[in-house]
Amino acid sequence: MKQDLLRFGLTDDDVRRAQQCCLRKIRRGHYAVARPCSSPQHAILHSSATAEPIAYPQAFGDIRDRSESLKPLIRSRLDELRSGDVYSHISAALIHGIYPPFPATDQAEIIRRGYHENFTTLRIYDRTVPLADRTTVGEFAVTDLSRTLSDIAHDYPLEISVPMISEALRVRDISKPELLDQMKIRRRGCRAAKQGLELSDPLHESQGESLCAVKFHRFSIPDMIPQVTAHDRAGKFLGRCDFKHARLPLIVEFHGLGKYYLNENGPDRASKDNHARHMRLTNAGFTVFNLVWADLFRSDMFSAIKKHIAESRPHHRGQTT
Repeated sequence: MKQDLLRFGLTDDDVRRAQQCCLRKIRRGHYAVARPCSSPQHAILHSSATAEPIAYPQAFGDIRDRSESLKPLIRSRLDELRSGDVYSHISAALIHGIYPPFPATDQAEIIRRGYHENFTTLRIYDRTVPLADRTTVGEFAVTDLSRTLSDIAHDYPLEISVPMISEALRVRDISKPELLDQMKIRRRGCRAAKQGLELSDPLHESQGESLCAVKFHRFSIPDMIPQVTAHDRAGKFLGRCDFKHARLPLIVEFHGLGKYYLNENGPDRASKDNHARHMRLTNAGFTVFNLVWADLFRSDMFSAIKKHIAESRPHHRGQTT
């Protein structure tokens, strides 16, 4: 808080100058250090003598950094929670370690029984959270993961909920029946929530693939099966595909940066391998649509996929397992 900064000997001018370097204003009267700093004038900001231990935001170098920057705002509300309050929705998901696929909100979110309000940096939901749906992560009182994902599925669009649910199904100890039981309790928004659960799949290996599944739904493109191993007519392995149409020799590949930069042999090798696989699939008679992140927010590629399906007839040029 600003009172702490003044107590450590910083003047108002010092605080303003620090904001041009390593200090970030979270909300009125609340600040957080955003990055390490070697300036002697700012040493007190990075000292263990400050009110809280220094925890710099992680830097992923991608769109997750926007969500990471929400964490100081969430923490800034910690001492203001009333008895019975819990962090919820995106705030709870971040505390659980599940990120939205792109920035979903600029507010901290909590549930407070008997009170509903929407402030610039805080959203309060008037709902009941049974004890069974509450948990503690570190010093944070939060909705447990299944309740968190259920709330997100009810209150956020599919583009947010499906990637988050898919990631939780893939990497956390949670199941679709557990989430469905949680969703059945609510009266409003159940249809959208259940649709989000239906579209979610632990086979989605990235949030981009989950967004592809949502766009297939939005564009009424059915029968796209995730993570299919393709073979040619002679049974020779061609590659594992992000999505394969159930009846047509049609493949959709999503190319996120992680596919290249997380490859142990480097991006150049990954790019060459991907090109070689593309040529094997094409030569075997498959039509391959290659999507990048920007395509997920445009209609062109999905309209083209839908048109291709409408103009095609099922045949047996390729085999899959």
